[in-house]
Amino acid sequence: MEQYKKDFIELLVDANALQFGEFTYKSGRVGPYFLNLGKLFDAKHFSRLADSYAQAIHALTKGNVDVVFGPAYKGIPLAVGAATAYMFRYDRNVSYSFNRKEAKDHGEGGVLVGAPLDDSMIVIVDDVMTAGTAIRETLDMFQEMEIWQENVAGVVLGCDRMERGKGDKSAMAEIAEEYGVPVAAIVNLEEIVEHLHGREVNGKVVLDDEGVARIQAYRAEFGALS
Repeated sequence: MEQYKKDFIELLVDANALQFGEFTYKSGRVGPYFLNLGKLFDAKHFSRLADSYAQAIHALTKGNVDVVFGPAYKGIPLAVGAATAYMFRYDRNVSYSFNRKEAKDHGEGGVLVGAPLDDSMIVIVDDVMTAGTAIRETLDMFQEMEIWQENVAGVVLGCDRMERGKGDKSAMAEIAEEYGVPVAAIVNLEEIVEHLHGREVNGKVVLDDEGVARIQAYRAEFGALS
């Protein structure tokens, strides 16, 4: 496993953004862990988060990226942070862009803020994907704006929960198949389990055998087949 993945997992634990126990999700499912990137709201943690996204973007695109796009609202700070971190790590002056929930009817108008997207290689960033609604809305918006598949270098998420989407495949796999764009995550659930099982972080084991068993049981019921 790459070092940036390990660092990202330990960052999540350090910021209390990743917790293990029993949680009721928005979907109504009761699961054994909870991930909330919104916990990384201070400069110390967010700068590390942004750098993790920058490294994942580079791993996906091999540097073929011009604009980092963040869907409103959670994707906005991720896009700004990732673009900035990318410049510092890879010495490449990429731009950022994001959308408004509602079009502005005065001033410059429109739904987009930041860099223009025409003739650019775009990477979309977001936190996690459950049904993939925000990413689908973004890709549909791009098509309406005549920004086509060949200009989307990919989608980068914080974590792949490896849960089923509408069918037996994960929501990430469904998006990739439906729109023909690469979809990647900084880490997936298997990598989190691999790195944290029995490991002390800040002097405490956060994922023991019982926690792993709960995750395995949850995946047996809700896990994606591909």
